[in-house]
Amino acid sequence: MKPRHRILIIDLSERKSLIEEIPYQVVEKFIGGRGLGAKMLWDYVKPQIDPLGPENKLIFTVGPLQGTGVFFTGRTILCTKSPLTNIYLYSVAGGNFGINLRKCGYSALIIQGKSDSPVYVWIKDSKVEFKEADRFWGMITTEAQQFILDEVGDPEASTAVIGPAGENLSRISGIVTEGSKRRIFARGGSGAVMGSKFLKGIAIRGTGDIEIGDPRSIKRINTMISEALKNNPEYLRRWKTYGTAGDVGLLNELGIFPTRNWQTGFFEKSNDIDPNFHREDWVIKDTTCGSLCPMFCAKINLIRSGEYAGFLSEGPEYETIYSFGSNCGNNRFDSIIAADRLCDDFGLDTMSTGAVIGFAMECFEKGLIGEKETDGLVLRFGNHKEIVNMIRKIAYRQGFGDVLAEGVRKVSEQIGKGSDFFAIHSKGLEFGGYECRGVYGQALQYAMSNRGGCHHDLGNPARIEIRDGSGLETKNKGKLLKEAMISRVMCDIGILCTFPRHVLGLALVANALSAALGETITEQSLREICERIVAIERAFNVREGIRAKDDRLPDRLLKESMPDGPAKGSRVPFEILKDDFYREFGWDSETGAPTRETLERLGLNNVAEEFKSKSLA
Repeated sequence: MKPRHRILIIDLSERKSLIEEIPYQVVEKFIGGRGLGAKMLWDYVKPQIDPLGPENKLIFTVGPLQGTGVFFTGRTILCTKSPLTNIYLYSVAGGNFGINLRKCGYSALIIQGKSDSPVYVWIKDSKVEFKEADRFWGMITTEAQQFILDEVGDPEASTAVIGPAGENLSRISGIVTEGSKRRIFARGGSGAVMGSKFLKGIAIRGTGDIEIGDPRSIKRINTMISEALKNNPEYLRRWKTYGTAGDVGLLNELGIFPTRNWQTGFFEKSNDIDPNFHREDWVIKDTTCGSLCPMFCAKINLIRSGEYAGFLSEGPEYETIYSFGSNCGNNRFDSIIAADRLCDDFGLDTMSTGAVIGFAMECFEKGLIGEKETDGLVLRFGNHKEIVNMIRKIAYRQGFGDVLAEGVRKVSEQIGKGSDFFAIHSKGLEFGGYECRGVYGQALQYAMSNRGGCHHDLGNPARIEIRDGSGLETKNKGKLLKEAMISRVMCDIGILCTFPRHVLGLALVANALSAALGETITEQSLREICERIVAIERAFNVREGIRAKDDRLPDRLLKESMPDGPAKGSRVPFEILKDDFYREFGWDSETGAPTRETLERLGLNNVAEEFKSKSLA
């Protein structure tokens, strides 16, 4: 039996909802999660719309594995047009929001239009209610979620809300979900999209049964996952002990731990912010994103004394340690915990927030801005107090925080004076924490990522390069990225947590999807599906005006040699890497668009016809 797939569409302008069926051929081609979101973004969002206008959509999607009981499936994906980059955006959050959406009978939720006053939406199975949220407007995310849960009277409901940053349309704001666990759709400014719609939050509770194509086979998947983990005991031990932050020391030793706004890849005080040296000082509990996870990689940290005493956060993850730590020249781990919690409460992306503060610090130290511009804050590297102070200013758009709330690209444009040389972003999105002058595949990922300077959406190739020692090689980087991309996208369509993807492997994921859908998904067909998804993501960006010239890196990485470490003297040989990528992915090196042959091979004939009419393919 093939499960049904439906979309719940909620119009805030009309305060109405409707349900649409998803044709099964769409599911066959895109599966769910990131794939379904990309397809719906192409179909439902018109070209050149304002990301903060009522025409933009918030598209929450799940995959066929949500609600089936398979491990690592406490995930939801959000797609929209980003107000930070003005192009395609997808974002992932942990928790049970997607499982509740699936139990309501939906594979996707689309929010469109704009309310005329603050509102939140309560979805209970097939019932949709619009509730006034004036009294919640202005609340931090933790409080707002609890108040909404109390009002709907269902503690099993999931919530997704914005904080002051989203309300104030910060382009680096996110949407926080799962109450006190504070999971977040972080990247690209989705919180501002929600704020522009006067939507404070969503509460959702599903009680229905999940349709599974082959229930007997799905029960065997967890046994297969358990065996895979059992065969990788050291991997499981490190993740359970240290989570995502366990490799701070390794990345620093390899010289790829971005420091002081990417001036180098080595932080001399890394031990102070490395969980391997101080887990017992901070961690009070190991936990998970939600249900169905055997790894417990999340760490609840509590500050017991000092000026930040009382701050408690489910984190910081590695990227937060990089962004507020080495990137800002900051070795105070307690301040990083505080920064992490404040970003969650205000609804800010920790990566972009730390990146824009680190950029401002370099501008300050180079004399491009001074205390007059920064409201008297001394934004020097290592000044942990001012890092924490600036987070509040960004969330509320106060003083210089109003400037930084726009993200690194726009801040650089405003400051000028050559600051674009060290503005670390691609297409407007700030980078994750892998100094790519030492890992060329990662450099290629930053430039080519469909959501901008993302470290992860094409598979985080730095992790592969670290394992095989190929970081400074230039050959076959296109092939490396294609394989890394497939390993990432196969999880994003399930949806599965991507952290154990190399342990799970393509065959296991294909088996899981086959069981959930009730039809055979071969490894080869899964590879093609992943290619198709990345191609339609790129097509969306091309339709928005992205071309090959936009696939680039900051000049610092191209023209400024690595000053120290194993990659000393290295600069990214980008043109060689870029051409190899285009060949491997089947994209035109002149336009940057997938070629007509590529689009037709992947079954995207409608996209090919549209591009032909515009002389793009």
